[in-house]
Amino acid sequence: MKLTRTSSRLIAIVLLAIVVAGGLGYWLLAPKMPSPIVTYTTQQTSIVTSSEESVTTLASSTTLVSGTTLWINVTAAKPVSYYISLLKSTQTQPYVQLGWELQALPDATNATAIGKITYLALDATNPEVKEALELIIKGGTPSSGDFGYGVPNYNTELQVLYWLACQNELKRDDTLALAVAMVNGLWVTIGDNQVMEAARKDTSDLLAFFRETNELQKERGYYQLEDYPLEVKVALAWTGGQSVDVAKEYAASLYLRERYPLDAYNWCVTNLHTLRGMRDLMVNKGWWEKESGKTVKNIADYFWYDGSHWTYSLSKDRSKTVVANGVQMSNWMYGSTNYVFQQYSQNGVIEGVSYDFLPFIDSWLKSVGIASNDVWLMYPEKPRTHNFYDFNIFYSPESGIWTAYSRQIDDWLNSRDPDELVELKLFKPPTQIPGYLAGIEAQRQHDETLSVKGVDFSSSLYVDNNAYADMLGTSQTNGAPFVFLRDAVSRGIASAEMKKYILS
Repeated sequence: MKLTRTSSRLIAIVLLAIVVAGGLGYWLLAPKMPSPIVTYTTQQTSIVTSSEESVTTLASSTTLVSGTTLWINVTAAKPVSYYISLLKSTQTQPYVQLGWELQALPDATNATAIGKITYLALDATNPEVKEALELIIKGGTPSSGDFGYGVPNYNTELQVLYWLACQNELKRDDTLALAVAMVNGLWVTIGDNQVMEAARKDTSDLLAFFRETNELQKERGYYQLEDYPLEVKVALAWTGGQSVDVAKEYAASLYLRERYPLDAYNWCVTNLHTLRGMRDLMVNKGWWEKESGKTVKNIADYFWYDGSHWTYSLSKDRSKTVVANGVQMSNWMYGSTNYVFQQYSQNGVIEGVSYDFLPFIDSWLKSVGIASNDVWLMYPEKPRTHNFYDFNIFYSPESGIWTAYSRQIDDWLNSRDPDELVELKLFKPPTQIPGYLAGIEAQRQHDETLSVKGVDFSSSLYVDNNAYADMLGTSQTNGAPFVFLRDAVSRGIASAEMKKYILS
């Protein structure tokens, strides 16, 4: 049947109306991206816009300008519920879960801070932002079964990020702020109210300190810490040294039945006074050089190898006691870089062992933006009854690898067979809180039970738990010859390989 000309026109009009209505409906009903006024500030320009599309376009163009820094600054925040709904409406993880977990924070009333976190998540151009958020969601909420007291039922790492956003501007792709949040949720989990307040202030101050250090690196023409990969920033941001297991009576793993007190926190966490004092001395003494390996050599040689600034606490002398922090304690294994630095500042000489030396060097390096961590060479045995050896491993931005000062790692050769089978154990900052401290406590109790049965332990270091990673598969292969591992570390371990250990 043929259509009349009038009928054809009528059908065309109806079809056009359907298309227009469909487009209008999609425009009205589709999820919208944020629309409050958002300011992206660079060193050269300030952009104020009222639509997310123009924010993204303009922000993307300014990231190409050399020497600029984009900041997330929510100047006309909408209600908290708006940002939470925005994250959930993406129907994509980790953003939906991020919305739920932000909503669960007990003090999430600052809409500007919630807005900053929302933009940090949704406007990211660096995939490590999403990776960091996924890790925070995976590991930031403590397990109540690990503790003998009530712990937060919310994400404590996200709590720290929220505090940072309340007190600071966040940068676009700000993985430094994310790293600071990831490693400090532990203190919110186990600390009393005073510790929580201290952590709130200290993490903000630490972020500012690292940003300041980044600018000093830039002025000197050095590699800048804000360009480091996520796993390197996580190692850099941890200022707790060996506090989780080696810190006299202040070890965090001893506080699974009672809350962590402020005295313990102040003893274990390297404070800004210490870090600033170290950085000032690094500059004044000329120890801080562009090549990270030379900086490490300068510090290690001065404090350990020249023989005049460190007195090693020999076994026969370890019955001596000192009064520190108002407590009488043995003259070694302090677990406090603040106290060790105080010894040096007052006397020019430090008394202690490698337990004390490693976190001390670690803090010197972090004071100038060099990420560092601790590695232990252990005999492949269970239970572990023999001596071990430890050394610092650091990130070299010049080559994108983790390595060690040759003199420090070669010390093993002075008294041992180079072909001895050993394992490498790397300390992991507490990014994954569930089971982290409980694993150390379980190992300690196990070893103490064996000790009662007559096993003679020569080490009080606990490495077979969630706070330590097996490097290069040495635990699975019953160890590897020391010279093989020394050469591997000397050549350098790629940061992508270290990521598997640090962030697992």
